[in-house]
Amino acid sequence: MHRSLLLKLSALGIIVVLFFGIQTVRWSGEKGAKKAHKHFIQYLSDRRWSKCSRMISELYDDQWKFNRNDISLALRDFGRHFYISLSVDWKTMSATKMEGSYAIKGAMKIKGSGSPAADYIIKEARPYLIDSFTFIWSRSGIMPWSWKLEKIKHPSIKVPPGYVPGDQSSSLKW
Repeated sequence: MHRSLLLKLSALGIIVVLFFGIQTVRWSGEKGAKKAHKHFIQYLSDRRWSKCSRMISELYDDQWKFNRNDISLALRDFGRHFYISLSVDWKTMSATKMEGSYAIKGAMKIKGSGSPAADYIIKEARPYLIDSFTFIWSRSGIMPWSWKLEKIKHPSIKVPPGYVPGDQSSSLKW
């Protein structure tokens, strides 16, 4: 009986090591950053805001002076008007290794429907979508899939004066 238990535990150990070995290869380096980015874009399209928020680093900081909470609320503010559908299409143009992180640069297209503001938002966003976005991703833990969004960069997007993420009265200015 003791030998049987030892064999079962050994088999379980081998399975766990194989699983983590395979996941480490699948989620390593540039492939891992691109895979995390793809998941993030899919969560945006699906309006799964809590999943998006969990993928944002506690150390998030960007050119708009948003922190993790601010960018999470800004994404919700943006998506709130697309209650029927939202489609975020992403085309990666480059992936660049930086110190301990990867910059995923690409073009984004947005389609969707919902409130009357949704069409207005798409129309107003169109000129900004001409320029590429850069998302900075880095690994944040020992798990192979623990990629976190550190920063979003865009050359021309400006935050409207008085906008406070999550404050619905200030988001009407968008």
